[in-house]
Amino acid sequence: MTDGLAALSRRLAEASPRWFLRLVLILASLLTFWLAIHLGSGGVLFVFWRRTLLVFAVAGLALAFLVFAWGMGRLTPALAGGARESPLPLQSRPSSAISYLLSRIPQSISISLLAGLFIFLLLSPLAQTFQPLPARFLLIFVVSILLTFLLSSKPFPQSWPSFLLSFILLSSLYQLITNLQLLSLSPFSRGWSEGTRFYHASLLLSERYYGLSLPPFYQDLSRYVVEAVPLLLPNPSLFVERLWEYSLTFILPALTSALALRRVAPAKQNWTLWLVLFLCGTLYLLQGPVYFYLLLAAIPVLAFYHPNRPIPSILALLVASFWAGISRVNWMPIPAMLAIALYLLETPFKKNLLRYLAPPALYAILGLASAYAARQWYFSISNVSPEMFNAAFWQLRLWYRLFPSALQPLGILPAGILMTAPLILLMGTHLRQNHWHWIRVAGLVSMMLVLLVGGFIVSAKIGGGSNLHNLDGYLTLSLVIGLTLLTDRFTPDVSRDASPQAFSPLTVFLAILALTFFTVSQTYPALPARDRHEDSLAKLQQLVDETVADGGQVLFISQRQLLTFGYITGVPLVPEYDNIDLMEFAMSNYRPLIDKFHADIAAHKYALIIAPTPPRQIQTRDDPFAEENNAWAKRVSIPMLREYKIIAEFPEGDFVVLVPDE
Repeated sequence: MTDGLAALSRRLAEASPRWFLRLVLILASLLTFWLAIHLGSGGVLFVFWRRTLLVFAVAGLALAFLVFAWGMGRLTPALAGGARESPLPLQSRPSSAISYLLSRIPQSISISLLAGLFIFLLLSPLAQTFQPLPARFLLIFVVSILLTFLLSSKPFPQSWPSFLLSFILLSSLYQLITNLQLLSLSPFSRGWSEGTRFYHASLLLSERYYGLSLPPFYQDLSRYVVEAVPLLLPNPSLFVERLWEYSLTFILPALTSALALRRVAPAKQNWTLWLVLFLCGTLYLLQGPVYFYLLLAAIPVLAFYHPNRPIPSILALLVASFWAGISRVNWMPIPAMLAIALYLLETPFKKNLLRYLAPPALYAILGLASAYAARQWYFSISNVSPEMFNAAFWQLRLWYRLFPSALQPLGILPAGILMTAPLILLMGTHLRQNHWHWIRVAGLVSMMLVLLVGGFIVSAKIGGGSNLHNLDGYLTLSLVIGLTLLTDRFTPDVSRDASPQAFSPLTVFLAILALTFFTVSQTYPALPARDRHEDSLAKLQQLVDETVADGGQVLFISQRQLLTFGYITGVPLVPEYDNIDLMEFAMSNYRPLIDKFHADIAAHKYALIIAPTPPRQIQTRDDPFAEENNAWAKRVSIPMLREYKIIAEFPEGDFVVLVPDE
């Protein structure tokens, strides 16, 4: 094997500085045109003259960038990054007036100020300017150019690795500040399911929290095992739970990326390039996103697998597969696939085909058996019908969501291809060189195709399709394979007759831009909510106290975290019919449980119900999550509103309080 980072560095160093300048100018032109189109949308052209002048000015700037890129061939060698000699060493002379001015300020202070300005522009009152997606991209682009002058001592045309590093650093910073919203101080649920997920985690400690012995929720037990950790504290709080989730959202993808890199490229070889790959790998997993708790099914294999150490390898595989078995059903084969991929990458083909394939076959059998045993054990303790436990296999498929829709403007299929195409192109550079036996290539490619197609199929299931998280297994496997190939650390079957091909600057740019696009386009940063809503909690507590004093039952369909963390006290838990549970019944149209819910509602079993705000109308495909909205409306909200009436609304928590309509 070669020195991974050194080999990659050599392949990157062969790129032309002139190519870099052209790509930067073309990118600037495209982003500026995109901004001009956005500014001119909504029928403002030739109606509002100031906006019209602004649109044409921005479009003119974009055209200027494009013309300048086209005329690069006439630039002087010095401007185009030529090798004209200078009386000063390259490392000591300023590359331009900008870098000269910036060099007067200590680098760490300059970088901190630039990062602080970037965060300020996204979170301050000025943030309104950068809410449009093209404006955000343009902001990252401009700040990346400024950061390049700080990170590189070379002339700008020769600093394209520093420019790409700047893009990655700012994309990572964008992810961190975007997820600050998780750290809300509000006691109410952030979105549809957050509060109920925390309640589901507390079911693992139900005796402590509710004085009841309750089974775990029948989906994603592994998630609730992880999220139950803060609940073990003497004085758990909702904020600590959110902080724990925020931390794991980044720590576990970062750990997965670091472990994959440890196998192919130790940081001591080239710390800067290692950092670039580490951040790229972390963002690659976050762009789905791959949910943090699922990565615990990959981490043991990446940490302990070794083709020549069978015992720790098999133990790691069994542990990881067991974790996968209590996670999502589509993750059951992932640990075995990872072990097989590492074997195919690191073990050259031997003459005996059966002997070579024996270890992968063993990994597949042991991994699937362990995952299946875990899933059966999970079913045995979940106290739910087989139909609901396996509902993912027979729920409605909405194939239109694979293509552009109100839920996903790009569409799952085009977005998934766009997200991974640059990495596939880079991986193909190796596969074209024919250093692999066909069985190794076939094994790796077939596993990736299975996971990619399977991810698309699962994304079409009702309840999904808003992002690319169902491509999680494919993202994890392709990251491991991609890093191995990019660093040239696979074991070839035949000796090389030439050095590896240099990477195309265009392909590398596309890979970085794909990461940035799916990072920046997901959501806009915002500071966490700080309102603790004391008045709303007091009003809700009063309604609950009056109901309990009269001997009535209180059903929290949503906002059960208020009971878990003691915001609402003095009310016994009614474990049936939380909102995630009811939504699964509604999407599956599972009549036994839906009919039971309708019967309890008709009998006015509950004196007070806290429920999500009812949908206002039946929706069409022009609305996001239309089928889910309609299933909830037809099978939950409308039957409930026939028997109950709303007495209080809490828009700050998106829920209402209902009592029987006598």
